[in-house]
This record gives sequence, C-alpha cells and structure tokens, in this order.
Amino acid sequence: MSPMPTVQTSPLVLPPPFTQVAADGNALQEALRLAPVEGAGSFVYRCAGGVWSVAVVLEPEVPLATARLAVFAGMGALGDALAAHCAPERSVRFDYPDGIRYDKARLGGGRLSVPQGCAEDQVPDWLVFSAELIADRDHLADPGVFPDSTSLKEEEFDGPEAIMETFASYLMLYFDRWKHQGFAAVAERYLARIDPPMLSGTRVLEDGDLVERTPGGAERRIRLAEGLAACRWRDAERDGPRL
Repeated sequence: MSPMPTVQTSPLVLPPPFTQVAADGNALQEALRLAPVEGAGSFVYRCAGGVWSVAVVLEPEVPLATARLAVFAGMGALGDALAAHCAPERSVRFDYPDGIRYDKARLGGGRLSVPQGCAEDQVPDWLVFSAELIADRDHLADPGVFPDSTSLKEEEFDGPEAIMETFASYLMLYFDRWKHQGFAAVAERYLARIDPPMLSGTRVLEDGDLVERTPGGAERRIRLAEGLAACRWRDAERDGPRL
C-alpha cells in the first residue's frame, strides 16, 4: 500500500448516481450549499491540511425519525471501504454512533446534517452524510504526544482516491440492502464493528438507539440523536477530528 498523499491529483471514478465535486474549502459546507439546489448525488470531497473529508447529499423518502438511520449506512460503507484499503490484520471499529477507530486509535468519524427546523415526522428535503478522517499528523513535532489517535498516512492506507471510490460503491450497496433486505441488514453489519465486541444479540439498534443487554438482564440505552449531537470524535475548535 502507498503512503497517504495530502491533496487529490486526479478525478474520482464514481458510480453513475454520484456527481463529484472537489471542494476548495470545507466539504460539508459545500455539500450543504449544493443540497437544496442540486439534490441527491452530489459527492463532495477534499484532502488538505491533514484532514480527509467527504460529504454526500441524500434525498430520503421517509420522515426524519427513520431517515436519520441513514447514518448507519454511511458509517457501514465507510468502515468497509477503510477495511478494504488497510493492512488485513488490523481492525476498523466504531464508537457508537459516529466515531471511527483503527486498531483502537481514533481516526475520525461521521456526521449527519438535516435541514434546520425539520420535524421528526416530516420528510426532509435532503440529508448530508459527511465524514472526516485524520489524513496525516505531519504538522505535529511529536505525534506520540497524542497516543489515542492515528492517521491514514501513518497506517499506510491506500490513497484517498481509492478509499473514496470504494466508499461510494459501498454506500450504494448499503442502501440497496436496506431497500431489499430491510434495515436489519444494515444494522447487523454496523453492530459487528462496534467496540468493544459483544455476543450476538446482546447489542441491538432500536429506532437507531443502541441497546445493550447483559446476561443478568440489565439494559443500557444510548440515544442516537443525542450521540450525533455530541459528535465526541470531533474538535470544534480545530475544525476537524480530535488528535
């Protein structure tokens, strides 16, 4: 595998539903600008400043309460794409609902943006699934000061174009599974990547909330909306993934 470059140098090869947009600035902000105008399919990306970012515009056909579950399709697709372009003996895992870890180190995460004021029982005009990953930590004099994080470059992932192209293909696959096999097909694959691992059936998604049940009958529930709002993997002041 080749080291991670910091800037894309060639167009992506994406499936037909997607229209690629190489962002000059923040990929999510560009996708939010395009969403009401261009509609579904805009695939905005950027790799600069040590951060790999992508944002995809979606057009759901169901109320927000159900449409919000699209975050699991996005996360699942991103997890599978990363796993396809890293060393096979290492693991890509999730911190529910939106954090991504590689071999236990924080790599970044995903977000789901919705139109302001959209009610839970209202069909959103659009959604944007976005993700940011630490591309490199070259600006750090001593990366060892941040042992809880890592980067695509340090872990020798394949280049950003390959990861984004694979992500786009997997995203289509996940939505196809959802349509023909039901949301359970998406949830099962997402749950398999949550840290720490648990026995099958002891961890489930109920309306997007994570419910964990112990053998003794105790139950813990983590609310999806609250978890997405917290965005614990991201540093707002740095405007990127936490180091």
